[in-house]
Amino acid sequence: MLSSLTIQDFVIVDKLDLHFSPGMSVLSGETGAGKSILIDALSLCLGARADASQVREGCERANITAVFEINPAAKAVLEEQSIACDEGELHLRRAIDSNGRSKAYINGTPVPASTLKELSETLIDIHGQHAFQTLTKPGEQMRLLDDFGQHQNLVQTTTNAFAKFRSADKALQQAQSSQEERGARLENLQWKFDSLKKVSPKAGEWEILSSDFDRLSHSAELIEGTQLASDVLSQGENTLLDQLTHVIEKLSHLSTRDPALEGVVKTLSESEILIREASYDLGNYVKHSDLDPATLAEVEARMSLWHETARKLRIQPESLHLEMEAVQSEIKGLEEGFDVEKLQKELTQAKQAYEAQASALTAARKKSAKLLSERVTESMQTLSMKGGRFLVDLSPGEPSAKGSDIIEFRAAGHPGVTPQAIQKVASGGELARISLAITVNTVESTPVPTLIFDEVDSGIGGAVAETVGKYLRLLAGNKQVLCVTHLPQVAAQGHSHYQVSKDISAGNTRSKIVQLEPEARVEEIARMLGGQIITQATRTAAREMLTSSDQ
Repeated sequence: MLSSLTIQDFVIVDKLDLHFSPGMSVLSGETGAGKSILIDALSLCLGARADASQVREGCERANITAVFEINPAAKAVLEEQSIACDEGELHLRRAIDSNGRSKAYINGTPVPASTLKELSETLIDIHGQHAFQTLTKPGEQMRLLDDFGQHQNLVQTTTNAFAKFRSADKALQQAQSSQEERGARLENLQWKFDSLKKVSPKAGEWEILSSDFDRLSHSAELIEGTQLASDVLSQGENTLLDQLTHVIEKLSHLSTRDPALEGVVKTLSESEILIREASYDLGNYVKHSDLDPATLAEVEARMSLWHETARKLRIQPESLHLEMEAVQSEIKGLEEGFDVEKLQKELTQAKQAYEAQASALTAARKKSAKLLSERVTESMQTLSMKGGRFLVDLSPGEPSAKGSDIIEFRAAGHPGVTPQAIQKVASGGELARISLAITVNTVESTPVPTLIFDEVDSGIGGAVAETVGKYLRLLAGNKQVLCVTHLPQVAAQGHSHYQVSKDISAGNTRSKIVQLEPEARVEEIARMLGGQIITQATRTAAREMLTSSDQ
């Protein structure tokens, strides 16, 4: 569960410190106030790509910290990465400099953004307002059905069986080629293998070598520059930190005489913290760097061998490891290919094993398709599609790593109409409502504890909006739900309510988010109902709406 989110100097946010509870939390505000900034900031903590434009204008760095309650799946990822998680909380931090560079931390440990992205899959699901557009893709339809039915293990065993089936088929085809062609091919492959074996290339090694060479070839400059910087900041005589500390002490004393200096003291104190952090990072760099001339010579020799082999085989250096794997695989296939009878038997066994796995997956999908069809159809009746039907259709397809099924979501928006592919029969509004119905009925199968809905109610209103709100509140019974909305019927269903507003003063624009107390919440619901002019009637309607949601 998401416990808190702290945002500093991000886009038009100067400082926000938000705390969240279980249940359904809603965020509302006027268009352009910055409701989606919260989602963007959280996405950065979960590994999204950082950009210099996300740093608030005039600031050097944006900082976002998200705190989650730990769960078993997240803990497993942390243990795999050797990251401590003893306190029962998970602190994710992302810092973006004004030059576009970013740093990521998990519980204070520096990590690549990819680790955040891997961890995010155990923590949160974000459903955007245009999520329904992906619903028309067959691959997404299959994924949704398999997630709903929890077919992951069956899909994986089917994928493994298909790989063995394809490998056995390829081996048999190679064996059935002419003896003369096979012999010539083996001779050429053996020459390639002997050349590659001298290098024994590993996946990712070329990229590491290139990076190490670039770094080590500038070792003198790096060592000299970082050591000088470290000395100036904190390691030498009369360091910048010493001078700054002295200045802060002096001004702190003077500020007791004149409070006008307190702002200067605060700014300098913040600068001291940043300089200490930079000094610490420099010290670690100098201490742990391997900028050694002997290491550079080893890297150069290794790169030379890669280049020489790549020229001989007429391929790119970074492809050597792939070439070696392909050569080994083909040699093995050709050598074993002499026993055609054996390979035919292995192919038959592999095909039967795959068909058995694919058949089991199909049976499971049919059962899940029937249940999902019934549930989504039932939900459609309350989403202004009375008499409409939803159908998950399965038909036989070509064997693949995902089984032998073609899965198609079909719908009929009116009674008496044969369901057809949803992209053909559903309007944008209908598709959004069907997407929401599918999300509501499939999202409980996801293991993540927190769900975010970013204006998924776009394009609906009235009684349908009230139903959507009730659906989201229902989900909040066993998941934490955060919902960005512009509809009062949805906002009224929240257990807690946050208002997003935009303040423009002195030529600066800032976004603010505050949690609303009961009376302030009535005012916000009334604004959402009646616009800028709020009457007593709209306030009364807002109170009734809030009272009704709690019953």
